[in-house]
Amino acid sequence: MFSYEFYKVLHLIGFFLLLTGLLGVFFTVWSKQPFQGKIKTFSFALHGTGLLFVLVSGFGLMARLGYIQFIPAWVYVKIAIWMGFAIVISLLKRKGHLGLPLYILLLIGYLAASYMAVYKPAL
Repeated sequence: MFSYEFYKVLHLIGFFLLLTGLLGVFFTVWSKQPFQGKIKTFSFALHGTGLLFVLVSGFGLMARLGYIQFIPAWVYVKIAIWMGFAIVISLLKRKGHLGLPLYILLLIGYLAASYMAVYKPAL
């Protein structure tokens, strides 16, 4: 079993990879460049790897916090946000030209996930 700090660092690395992949898609499509080849492969690989790191480390953090028998509501909200980030790459690929509204949507998702993790509100 790894330490709480290890899982937390892995979680942050996962968010960085996830954000990098999403922004790679976002800025390529928004700038009207062709989204193909190495850019597409690398962006999708970063996104998928980040999702995997976030998921695995998130469950590791839950285990370290003692949420094995009982899972609080804020965890379900974070899982829903994780699923949203898993499918938002398709939206960015197809509608990335919308620009600022999609960027704000991503920012709200990250802020909501951070709020849930830091404050752990009883919903």
